[in-house]
Amino acid sequence: MDIMDILIKLNGVLIMAVTSYIAWFIANTINTEYIKESVKRGYKRINDSYNDRRLQRQVKRYTKTISVKMSFVDKIELILIDKSNIRKYIPFMNFYVLVLFSSILFVISYMLVYKFLRFSVSSFILSSIAFFAPFILLEIMGVYNSEYTRRKLGYFISILRQWIDVKEDIIYAFEKSVPALVEPMKSYIRDLTIQVRRGMDPQDALTLLQMKVGNPQFTDFILNIKQNIKYRGDLKVLLSNMEEQFYKLEQEFNRRKISTFWDRIYIVLAMIFVIAVAYMLIKSTPEVLNFYTNTTPGKLLLTFFTMLYSAGFYILITISRFKH
Repeated sequence: MDIMDILIKLNGVLIMAVTSYIAWFIANTINTEYIKESVKRGYKRINDSYNDRRLQRQVKRYTKTISVKMSFVDKIELILIDKSNIRKYIPFMNFYVLVLFSSILFVISYMLVYKFLRFSVSSFILSSIAFFAPFILLEIMGVYNSEYTRRKLGYFISILRQWIDVKEDIIYAFEKSVPALVEPMKSYIRDLTIQVRRGMDPQDALTLLQMKVGNPQFTDFILNIKQNIKYRGDLKVLLSNMEEQFYKLEQEFNRRKISTFWDRIYIVLAMIFVIAVAYMLIKSTPEVLNFYTNTTPGKLLLTFFTMLYSAGFYILITISRFKH
């Protein structure tokens, strides 16, 4: 081994040692907690800024026009996206992002299903179900939020009543109650207070809140608040009576074990189970697989089954949309 080889190896060892020391120094010098907090603050600032602009657009869109029939896009934004509170986790979510994501699911599903069935019609029908899967998921999340809000309604009213003792102003009580609330109610009420501060009429803001939650008991609560604002009633008496009423109502719900959320979960699981069983049956023997994928009668029969399945899926999801 000549002197040059020794120098090259020594140089490599020195480089590794210096690199290790620099890495150790950086790890011990830089405050990682500070970096994490900075990233969290930056994300929160971006999220709050986006939500503020979104609420400002809602104020401009709905002020003095809340009674006008909303467009399809507005309904999806309010009833699915706002109600599910998905923006808490995906701040940039809107109707167009939802459609884009669903379209990607459709394309991927179509490629996979067509590769298995080798028939475009039945592949299209099954892929259409995949397209609507995000909509169904948001609807289920909305139902969960609606039920959760109903269960916490008595607690929410008790918080409002405490702040009404400080200042008899329901919007003030809404705003002050936000820190004591949990999701999704926290986001719902924060949005309402921002809308009112931005110039939206309180009655319109309350109507939007009522539509977001979409729960009959919460609707009764909002209607009582709106009537109180309109006729300048006694807020303390109203909230005390409603608090007692909704606590009793929740006890009755618990006694009867009523839950629309689990109804939807069971329906979706049952439909997924049907697909799994159908897949196993088709793959059970080479003869069955060949019949459904390579013969005209089999393909037509499979298309008929997929149409029935899609119709059943639609009917079951629609039937599950009952009122308490």
